[in-house]
Amino acid sequence: MPISRTDGALTAAAGCSSRADSLGNLLFYTNGETVWNRQHQVMNGGGGLLGNNSATQHLIVPGPGSDRHYYIFTLPGQGTGGATYGLRYSLVDMSRQNGLGEVTRRNELLLSSASSRVAAVPHANRRDIWVVTHQVDSDVFYAYLLSAGGIVAPPVTSRGSFVHDSNVGGGNGQLKISPNGKQLALAAETSSTQRPQDKVGLEIADFDPQTGRVSNAISLPPPQLAAYGVEFSPDGNKLYVTDPSFNGLFQYDLLASNIAASKAQVASPVRPGLGQTPKHSLQLGIDGLIYVAHPRETYLGVVAEPNQPANSCAYNDNAVALAGRTSELGLPSFLQRDLWHFTSRGACQNFPVAFAFPAGYAPDSVRWHFGDPQAGPSTHSTQTSPSHTYNAPGRYLVSLTLILPGGYASTLRKYIEIFPVARVSLGRDTTLCPGSTVSLNAASANARYRWQDGSTDATITVSQAGWYWVEVTNAAGCTTRDSVRIMASPVPRVQLGADTVVCLGTALELRPGLVEPGVRYRWNNGAIGTSQVVGQAGKYWVEGTNSAGCSARDSIEIFYLDPPTVYLGRDTLLCIQSDRPLVLNAGLPGVRYRWQDGSTGPTFVPTSTGLYWVTVSTALCSASDTIQVRLFECRQTVFVPNIITPNGDGKNDELHIIGLGDEGWSLSIYNRWGQAVYETSHYKQNWNAEGLVDGVYYYMLRQYYTNQQVKGRVEVLR
Repeated sequence: MPISRTDGALTAAAGCSSRADSLGNLLFYTNGETVWNRQHQVMNGGGGLLGNNSATQHLIVPGPGSDRHYYIFTLPGQGTGGATYGLRYSLVDMSRQNGLGEVTRRNELLLSSASSRVAAVPHANRRDIWVVTHQVDSDVFYAYLLSAGGIVAPPVTSRGSFVHDSNVGGGNGQLKISPNGKQLALAAETSSTQRPQDKVGLEIADFDPQTGRVSNAISLPPPQLAAYGVEFSPDGNKLYVTDPSFNGLFQYDLLASNIAASKAQVASPVRPGLGQTPKHSLQLGIDGLIYVAHPRETYLGVVAEPNQPANSCAYNDNAVALAGRTSELGLPSFLQRDLWHFTSRGACQNFPVAFAFPAGYAPDSVRWHFGDPQAGPSTHSTQTSPSHTYNAPGRYLVSLTLILPGGYASTLRKYIEIFPVARVSLGRDTTLCPGSTVSLNAASANARYRWQDGSTDATITVSQAGWYWVEVTNAAGCTTRDSVRIMASPVPRVQLGADTVVCLGTALELRPGLVEPGVRYRWNNGAIGTSQVVGQAGKYWVEGTNSAGCSARDSIEIFYLDPPTVYLGRDTLLCIQSDRPLVLNAGLPGVRYRWQDGSTGPTFVPTSTGLYWVTVSTALCSASDTIQVRLFECRQTVFVPNIITPNGDGKNDELHIIGLGDEGWSLSIYNRWGQAVYETSHYKQNWNAEGLVDGVYYYMLRQYYTNQQVKGRVEVLR
């Protein structure tokens, strides 16, 4: 889309025209009254032109055979009847004023009774130019031949299909010539709203670029109430017309047998309380789009696909913002050949860019230059619709030279921008360990993403083997793809075996089972290798990691057969409880057992008071342990031992009273002289006669809630 510029000096109610060089660099512009140079200053001699800025059209055309002379054709204002100033021309010499130009001739009269419209089209010889207008209050077209020597007299006149009545606006409305130069269309604005369909609003005719004659003219009623703007589609098969009184945009099919019946309105948004946006002048751009003027609005409408039917021509009512400035009735007018253009489809590095131009140009031959010196001979082509791949991003000057019938060459040039493709790398093919995941990251600034499963995030997390791909599209619309293969990898087999018992003083070599090629082994102490020799009890582990990074770990507990290893616990006394019997456990892995009664299981359940022992054996060594167990028939009573041995050996160091339960019991202990040496309101099984001498002590145990009392004596013996 065009970029709005706010540094211009032009103000016009309707008609205006501008001129640029072949690369689009501004040379000068006019509103029919004043000429401004590219620095937006009034051109030397550029004031006092006898046009009117309210005229529907003014027009700048190049002098045939000259690269410095330009003709400005100006017209009277809308509603003046043409008689005020008429169709006139002025001559600009761009070689003057250091390339800023100078108006060297002004206001040369051609037709005093001209309407406010003008168009131009190349002669069939492709050198000269026809300048076409229409006489006001008449049905006559005037075609002036402009050659290298200037205006050739007399003009060619042709009768049209109806008289353009200035009293009802017939002198207003645009005149356009089709891209192939063989048809013209004219809007004769109808200002009366009384039975508008009985009036003529449009005229369509054939034009002969060889003779300048207009023929086969037909007239049509306005689309609804009036007609003002007209424009041909780039392929010349559609005609677009605005109805300013109805605020509508309409399309006609010029290939239809009944052109009037082919009328279709182009959909346009309705503003709440205001209706549709006003629409006046239309203008085909060099980009192949048709622009729509919205009077007193800050934007222009655009028909983006003008070759398509009305229901799919992609009209956007506010496509081009004017940076705070406002549009009026008109848009700049151009020589029909100035709108010749070529298109490029694609703008991404390393992808083909397709070039084309409208078939209506009908050249005998073409020469393309893609402006890519790195391409060598491939930067040239003589194909009608070639493509070229640019291997580096950047700005390239592309030119198309059309060799037209008669040998005339017309060169079109424009810059195209080639953008870098989005950069994405999912990395090398990789492996996935069982139970693990891999994160694939395609993140790129200002990009869109599409993965093989349709997801659109920048990253995905993978938990299964397979092929994965992503397409990344950057802000320029360039798309690239990368893929990666995720393969499943087994984990190493690591087996240290079952927990085991060895004899005291014996070293044991641990190995991870079958040693697999390419697997690295790391032990619990940080050692690296396929084995580890241990000489102490403990838990040991080894971790194997293969070349894919998959790891497995196994552990083993080693017991050394010595008394601390075979331990039945402290000597104990407790109530006999059938539902929770005392179980003596000497369990160790891979050994033999022999209890005091000859039994050989790893556990034993005492059923009476006594001394219990067990011998644990391997093939090479053995170890034993004993325990004194005293069992009492408590039957819900409290049992207080009669002796404690608080010598710090961990056996019978505190007074453990059987049957206290969760209820609160107070305990008082007295020496032989009746003096209290210990008192507590809630005994916690923790009296150890600390600070007292050996001997006999007396206790009184009382239950708080029932007031039950238990009295007796206990001996302290260290």
